[in-house]
Amino acid sequence: MRSQVPDPVHPPRGLSRRTLLGGLGLTAAATMAGARSGRAAAAAPDGGPLSVVVSTAPAGRGMPLVGYNTGHFMPGSNTSAWLAYSRVNAVRFFASFEDWCPDEAFDPGAGISDIDAFDVAKDELRRSPEQNRFLDWALLREVFEHHVYSSTNFYRLNHQLAELKRLGITPIIEAAQLRWNSPWSGLWQQWQKHYALTYHLARDYDVERFNFVNEPDHPSAAKDIVDQQIYIRGLQIASDAVRCAIADVNQRYGKRLRPLVHAPVVTHVSSSRGNDHMDADPDADARDDRYGWGEISLRNLRTDYHGTQVDYDIFHVFDTHQYNKTADVYAYEFAMMRQRMREYTPTGAELPIVYSEFNRRNTSAFETSGDDLDTPLIYCDLARIWGEAVTAQAEGMIVFKFQDTMRANGIPYGTGCYHVEHSGVYDIHGSTKAAEVNRLFAKGFAGQQRRLLHAVTGDGRTIPVSRDQRTRCHHLWLPRASGSPAGSVSLDLGGLGLGGGEVVVEEVSPTYSGGITTVVPLPADGRITLTQPAEAVWLVTVADPGESRSIEAYADASVSQAAQPSGGAQQSLAIALDPGGASAVSYLAFDLGGGPAARRAVLEMHGNSTDGAPLTVMAYVMTETSWTGRDLTWESAPYLDPGAVRPTSVGDRLHPAGQLTATGATGPVRLDVTDALRRARGRSLGFLLIRERKRGEDTADDGRRLELSGCAAPAPDLRPRLRLYR
Repeated sequence: MRSQVPDPVHPPRGLSRRTLLGGLGLTAAATMAGARSGRAAAAAPDGGPLSVVVSTAPAGRGMPLVGYNTGHFMPGSNTSAWLAYSRVNAVRFFASFEDWCPDEAFDPGAGISDIDAFDVAKDELRRSPEQNRFLDWALLREVFEHHVYSSTNFYRLNHQLAELKRLGITPIIEAAQLRWNSPWSGLWQQWQKHYALTYHLARDYDVERFNFVNEPDHPSAAKDIVDQQIYIRGLQIASDAVRCAIADVNQRYGKRLRPLVHAPVVTHVSSSRGNDHMDADPDADARDDRYGWGEISLRNLRTDYHGTQVDYDIFHVFDTHQYNKTADVYAYEFAMMRQRMREYTPTGAELPIVYSEFNRRNTSAFETSGDDLDTPLIYCDLARIWGEAVTAQAEGMIVFKFQDTMRANGIPYGTGCYHVEHSGVYDIHGSTKAAEVNRLFAKGFAGQQRRLLHAVTGDGRTIPVSRDQRTRCHHLWLPRASGSPAGSVSLDLGGLGLGGGEVVVEEVSPTYSGGITTVVPLPADGRITLTQPAEAVWLVTVADPGESRSIEAYADASVSQAAQPSGGAQQSLAIALDPGGASAVSYLAFDLGGGPAARRAVLEMHGNSTDGAPLTVMAYVMTETSWTGRDLTWESAPYLDPGAVRPTSVGDRLHPAGQLTATGATGPVRLDVTDALRRARGRSLGFLLIRERKRGEDTADDGRRLELSGCAAPAPDLRPRLRLYR
C-alpha cells in the first residue's frame, strides 16, 4: 500500500498559522527574501560599540526545549548531577530496537500478509495491551530494567528515564530500526515495537516525544529506505503506533499525555544545494530527485497508512539537524522552512521547529579543524546560534552532544561538551567553555514560561531579552563575535522601571568560564555602560530591586598534601593541583539561618592567582558540613580522593556549583550559586573548592595556585560570604 502524494504544482492551501505546542503562536515575520535582506545588519561585524534599548513590548516566549543528546547514563554515576548543573530541560537519546525490543519478544507476523490482517491484529492487541498473545512483556521488562545499551552510549533504559523524570527533564526518544522495506508481516512487527516501547515509556515515565528514523536522507539509510514511499509508509505506521499507545495509556491510567512525533529528522550531509532538505535535490542520491525529504513529509502530514486523509497530523514537530554553519544560516533556515511549511502542508500550517542535533562543527570537522569547544571561535558562534534560534522562536535546540564519549575509532567525540571518564560508571569530570555558554543560555532563556521583550540595537544585532517572573530578573544575551576587540555596551533599560536594581554579568571568555565578572547597581534612569572583553559571551542579569543579606562563612579549612592538618579559621585558603605533591583543596561552611527563601544567591570571595595569570577552579556545593570543628588532613578531608585529587560522592553529597576564576590582581571572585540553595539540608550549606583534572590532557595549570581570603582574614569585607537576595 503506498500513500498518495499530492500534486506539487498545485499544493493545497489553508489558513496560514503557526502552532507551538503549549506555547505562544507567532507567525514568521519575514519571507525568505525579507530574511535575506533583514539579516544583513545582524551578520555584519559587531566588534564596535553596542547600544541596546529594551522595552516592555512582547517579542515571544522562551525556548521550550533546550537540551543535549546524551551519551553514557549508568547507575552509580554522577551524570544526573552534571545534567542538573547544565540547566537543560530536554535531552534526546538513541534507543535502537536491536537493544530494547528484541525480535523474540514480539509476534513474528505469520499470516499477516495484507493491510486488513494487520488491522485485525492491531485491534486485538489494543483490546488488552498488557495481556495478549503478541507481546512478551516479561522479557521486555527484564530488558528495559537491566540491559545496557551496547552502542557508544552506555546506559540502562529505566534508570535514565527515571532520572530524567526526577530532574524534570523532557526526553526525546530516537527509537528506530531500519526494517521498513518489508512485507506486512515485518511492518506488523515494527508497529508492535513502536507500540510496546511507547506504551512502557508513557505509562511509567510520561514520555511523549519520539523521533522517527534518524537521518533517512543519509546515504547509510538507503539500503532500507530505498525510496521515499518506503519512508512515508514507515512514518505513517510508526506514528500510528505511538498515537495508539499513548491513547491506550491515557485511557487505562487516567493520564493526559500527548503523542508528539518529530519528523523527518533530516541531515544536510548529502545536500548539494541550500534548501534541499526541504526541496528536491537531483544528484547522485536519486531518492529525493522529485521531492525533498521535508516536502514529502509535509505533503503527507494528514495521510495515514491506509492512504486516507485524516483530520489530525501524523507528526507534530518539524525536526532537522545542522552542523558546520553560523548563526545567519540558521536565521535564514527558520524563515525558509516556515515558508515551505505554509506551501507544503495540507492545512497551510507551520509546525514547531526543533534542531534535534546541532553544533558549530560535526565530529569529523573537529578532528581536522584544529579547534575545539574551548576555542573562542566555537563557543562565540554557538552563543550567536542560540540567540538567533530563540529570537526566531524555535521550539527546541538539542546540542550534539553531552559527553565526549569514545568513538569506534578510539577518538572521543569532539562535539562532547562535558569530559567523561572512559571506564567504570563513566563519571563526568568537568565542562568545556561551550558547555558553560549553553548553561548560561539555558539559565536565561530555557522554558516557554519566560517572556521575551523587544530590544532595539544601534547596528541591527540580534539581542534576546527575557523576563523570568519567578526570580524577578531580566536576562540579556550578549555574545561577542570571535576575533572582535573589546567594546562598550550601553544598555537603556529605563522603560523597564528597574532603577535601584542590580546588574550582574556572567562571562565565558578566554579568561572566565561562567563566573560573575561584574556586580553593579543600576542607576535610577536605567542606563548603564559596560566594557565587554574580546571574544566574550555575556549573560547580563538585571534583578528587580529587593532586600538582601550577607552571611559570613562560619568555618573553613585549607588542606594540602605538603602541610600540617588544617584546624580553626584560616587567614587564606589555597587551591592547587600539583603533581609534585603540593596539591591543595579548601572548604567553606555557612549557616543560612531562618527567614524567607532567597531568590538569588552569590558566593563572594577575595583573592588572586599567585603567578599573575588567571586561574579557574571548580566549586561543589556540599549537602552536609559535619567536617567543621575537626582538624583535617589530606587523607581525612571529606569527599576527596587524595590520590587522584578528585571529589567523591558527586551526585550524592556533592553537586557541581560552577567555576570560580581569579586573576593575577587581588579582587573579588564571585559565582552565582542560586541552584546550590536547593541542596541545603536544614540551616547548613558547604562548598568544596578544587582544581581537578578534567581529562588526561588537562595539564596546563598543573602546579599553579589560587589564594583566597579565609574566615580569619583581618579585613571583614574580604572574608568569604554568601549574599542572599529576597
